[in-house]
Amino acid sequence: MERVVVLDRVSERHPDVLKEDAEAAWNNCLVSIPAFDVDPDRYLAIGVDRKGRLIELIVIRKQEGYWLIVHGQTPAQKAIREKLGLGKRQS
Repeated sequence: MERVVVLDRVSERHPDVLKEDAEAAWNNCLVSIPAFDVDPDRYLAIGVDRKGRLIELIVIRKQEGYWLIVHGQTPAQKAIREKLGLGKRQS
């Protein structure tokens, strides 16, 4: 498994998401897409944390060979869920 680093600001901005939660969500990623419009090494993702919650993530692949989580929040925003194909089911 590749090394993952979580910025302190993730839990500072969203106290309900611990650094361990964000890392677990990345390790249990359900879907991710590269954010080509911003940076091809930046990914928008949604994963499941240690508590079973869906966590929205922004993760950067660093040239040094690790993943840097710069954003994590729960619940994932509706627009992000839809962009990643996790919107409402079609009837």
